[in-house]
Amino acid sequence: MEAISSYHDLVRHDALSFLPPQLGRVLDFGGGIGATAAALRGAGRADHAVLFDQVADKALAEIDAAEAVDFEDLEKLGELAGRHGPFDTILALDVLEHLRDPWAVIAVLETALKPGGPILVSVPNVSSSVVLLPLLFHDSFEYTRSGVLDRTHLRWFTRKSAIKLAQAGGLVVQRVRTNPFPRRKILLDKLTLGLLTRFIAMQWLVLVRKPG
Repeated sequence: MEAISSYHDLVRHDALSFLPPQLGRVLDFGGGIGATAAALRGAGRADHAVLFDQVADKALAEIDAAEAVDFEDLEKLGELAGRHGPFDTILALDVLEHLRDPWAVIAVLETALKPGGPILVSVPNVSSSVVLLPLLFHDSFEYTRSGVLDRTHLRWFTRKSAIKLAQAGGLVVQRVRTNPFPRRKILLDKLTLGLLTRFIAMQWLVLVRKPG
């Protein structure tokens, strides 16, 4: 799990700005040592932060509870989510692409989410130019140590398939956006009326909400 460990202490500032101001009881699913949830806790945006991850034993001090989890064990995941929930907010950032059945995982997490609560998902964009251009011009699909073609990724997503994933379990889409890109790419996207969005995006962020 080398590539996952390289991300374990990353704070997803782009995700923080995409979330509502107050998040209540937060589950950081697959959040490494809980850097993003800890940032929310430290900023007073989360009342209670729970971390589920394979390296949960290294959780930051701001995390209120941490559980070492086998992401693929859906029965155990459901048991732990039920024990620590219900949650007001769930984060699933940079983790679902590593799983065999991320749709089933989202459905399990949804059961531990309060009605009206959001889940924020981020997944790699297979339509990115960093994937398509080498494939088109060089017949190349080379895995890397990190990024969109991280060699530990089992799944990649387009905008449509990212939305379908996030909707698993009957969740309702609220917002969709890409991760930040350099200023020149933002300008280029504006000049083309958004047509290049799917080609310059490295990731899709999808915010869904549980009905009720």
